[in-house]
Amino acid sequence: MRVLIKPFFFFLFATTLFATTFEDAQKSLNDKNYTKAIEQFTDLALHEENAKAQYNLGLMNYKGLGTNINKQLAFFWYEQASNNGNAEATNNLAYMYSIGEVVEKNIKKARELYEEAANQGYALAQLNTAMFYEKNPTKENLEKAFEYYLKAANQGVIIAQNNLASMYYYGKGVKKDLKEAFMWYNKASNANNKIALYNLSMMYLTGEYVVRDYEKAILLLEKSAQKEYKTAILKLADIYREGNIVSQDYKKAFSLYEKAAKQDSLKAMYYLGFFYHKGYGVPKDDGKAKLWMKKAAEKGHKRSQNFLEQNQL
Repeated sequence: MRVLIKPFFFFLFATTLFATTFEDAQKSLNDKNYTKAIEQFTDLALHEENAKAQYNLGLMNYKGLGTNINKQLAFFWYEQASNNGNAEATNNLAYMYSIGEVVEKNIKKARELYEEAANQGYALAQLNTAMFYEKNPTKENLEKAFEYYLKAANQGVIIAQNNLASMYYYGKGVKKDLKEAFMWYNKASNANNKIALYNLSMMYLTGEYVVRDYEKAILLLEKSAQKEYKTAILKLADIYREGNIVSQDYKKAFSLYEKAAKQDSLKAMYYLGFFYHKGYGVPKDDGKAKLWMKKAAEKGHKRSQNFLEQNQL
C-alpha cells in the first residue's frame, strides 16, 4: 500500500522574490533557522526537483525541525528524492518500509531499497543491506552480507568493521581468517566501539592469533564495560570473582554484577543473591539474597530456581 499525499499546500512557498540556491537553504538549516530553511528547500524541491532539497524536507518533517512532526509528508519527500536518485532518501524510505511507518510493513521492499542505496555507494545503506542478508543466514546470503560489510567497513563505518571482523573470525560468508578478524576488530576498537573492544579483548585473553596478554585483555574489557556493554561487564565480573588471572576481588565483582543486573542480566542477579548469601564483598544478608534470587528465578533463570529450592532463606 502506498500513501498518496496531495501537496496542494506546498505552493505557499512556491513564489520567491529572489532565486534560492541550495547553499542558501543549507546555511539556514545549519544556522537552525528552520522555518526559512523549509521555505527555501520547498522552493528548490518544487521548481528544480532538487533531490537534496527533497531529502532535507523529508528529514525536517520526520524530525519536526521548523514544523510539526509529519511522517506522511516525510515519506512523500523521501520518495520524491529517492526517485531523483538520492541514496540517503532511499535508505530512509527503506527504514520506513522495514518497520511499517506510514506505509504497510514490507520487508522485501525495504531490502530492495537498502540494496539500491547501497549500490549507489551510500555507506549506511551498505551496512543495513549487510545486516538484512545476515539475518537470513543461507550460504549465499552470508556471502552477500560479507560483501556489503566490506564495502561499508572500507568507508569507515565502525559497526561494519566489527561485524566484518566477526565474519572473518567465525568464517561466515568468507574463509575463516584470524589475521583479518584481528585487524578489523582493532580498527573498530580504535574508534572505541564497545563490541569490538570486547571482541578484541577475547582474542588477547585466549591468545588467538596474538600472544596471550591478560593485562591488555583486562584493559580492553574495562573500556568496553565503561561503555555499558553488558557482555563485557559480566566477563569482567566473572574474572574478578574467579581470581584466576587477577587478584580475586569480590567487592569489584559485586559492583560489576550490580551494573549488569541494572541491564536485566539474570546471571548477574543470581550472583548478587549468591554474594549476599555468602557475604562475599558485602555483609551477609539472606533477605537481599532471596530478593535477587527470586527476581532471576521469576524470569526463568534455572540456577536461581534450583538455589531457592535447595536453600532455606
